[in-house]
Amino acid sequence: MKMEEEIRKKIQEKIKNKAVFIGLNSTLRGIENGEVELVVYASDVSESIKNELSESKVKLYAYDGDNEALSIACGKSFNISVLGLKK
Repeated sequence: MKMEEEIRKKIQEKIKNKAVFIGLNSTLRGIENGEVELVVYASDVSESIKNELSESKVKLYAYDGDNEALSIACGKSFNISVLGLKK
């Protein structure tokens, strides 16, 4: 649980500084441009999305909650399945 809290704080800090890519397509573009240090994905993303992300060689973190819980951690009013934290 401690790791989850650290990730949540890091996400909130990055969102406050506008240093995140929200959504799969945005995150993938960020990865292509070498701007992403960590990808966080919700526990309910599909295997195909997990496979696509794992091909990127960027560090991945499986958030211990579904897309609704991840959106709450981000302080957003819409569901978030994937987000990338900028370097």
